[in-house]
Parts: sequence; C-alpha cells; structure tokens
Amino acid sequence: MAATLDELVGAGVLPPARRPDPEFLAWSAVHGLAELVLDGPLRSFDDEERHAIEQRLLKMIEQGL
Repeated sequence: MAATLDELVGAGVLPPARRPDPEFLAWSAVHGLAELVLDGPLRSFDDEERHAIEQRLLKMIEQGL
C-alpha cells in the first residue's frame, strides 16, 4: 500500500502534505470494522447490510486520502 500511495504522490493525485502515514489510518478503519463484524454489534447483520457498510467505509477512506 505504501508504494501505491507514493505513486499517487508522484503522479500528482495525492498532495505530498497528505502522504504521511494514511495507510495506518486506513488499516485502523478496516481492522475496526472487522472487529465489529466478527465480535461486535455488526455480527448480527446480514451479508447485504455488512456489504453496504463495507462500501461506505471504503468510500470514506478513498475520500479521506
């Protein structure tokens, strides 16, 4: 992931000021969702509900970069 983010900076897609460590923030968000799905309140959600939340999380990460 770090190399891809570096490539985005090199291509001018990601501003250099926003490059430091976003991979750790994204990983934290995905890991947190996994915990909620596996052992938390989202474990009772059906596949469609989980998929919708997963897509929203990925969009949030994408927009946050």
